[in-house]
Amino acid sequence: MDEMLKKIGLQDYEARIFSVLASESPLSATSIAKRCALSRSSVYTTLSSLISKGLVGTTYKNEVKQFVAQGFDSLQALVKKERETLSEKETALKSIEKSFEEAAGAAADPLSSRSGLAGIPRIIFFEGQEGLKKIYKSMLWSAPKNSTMYILRDEFVWNKEWAFIFSPEWHASVKEIRTKKNIRTKLLINDSPAEKKQAKFYSTRKGFERRFLPKAHSLSDFAIYIINDDVSILSMERNNLVGIRMTNKNIARNFMAMFDAMWKK
Repeated sequence: MDEMLKKIGLQDYEARIFSVLASESPLSATSIAKRCALSRSSVYTTLSSLISKGLVGTTYKNEVKQFVAQGFDSLQALVKKERETLSEKETALKSIEKSFEEAAGAAADPLSSRSGLAGIPRIIFFEGQEGLKKIYKSMLWSAPKNSTMYILRDEFVWNKEWAFIFSPEWHASVKEIRTKKNIRTKLLINDSPAEKKQAKFYSTRKGFERRFLPKAHSLSDFAIYIINDDVSILSMERNNLVGIRMTNKNIARNFMAMFDAMWKK
């Protein structure tokens, strides 16, 4: 039983003592110490913890304090309480995540003119999938309301290692930002069987437009994301994902002009 008790959150000494009391109650602290091969001071400290968790109660026999394991429902109550605590932590963590994302978005704004460096690009290098995820969300957070994100890419999102994009958690977190800021999307992609198979998926997306690149100009392991004054250029080679993000109005507008030229073809 000890190992199972540890799996629901009890520490080693707690599991040992509760297991003994579950099979034989009531017991004095001295008896518990002997059965568990623990010092009396360790037993008293652990019993105090078990009592605070509602797993052990007390009684008296011949004026000697005895300890009694509570029923199985006490373990159920403990797990329920920990589940509620975990839920509260997850809610708090989401709030903290938003604060980090908003701070990252603010930090990504063009350098203030008060610094005397206005117009100089802010450049961030990143690598790996986690780097891309953070940069992508940061670009959304830093964009003004009613912005359009321009995306030029190959079919990398349909590779199995990018399946998280379609998970409920990722979809909900991105949708929340996009809805809050009313961000639209224009997507230029390869004219390939893989992309044509996703016509139904694309048709369900709101604020979204898609067009195909000429087959002679298909992309390979490459993507560009543009929104407001931000441009991210990505090399999507498997096991070698690297990218650069530049925050500069002139650079972004010139990339948008090139995007529009391809969009109109």
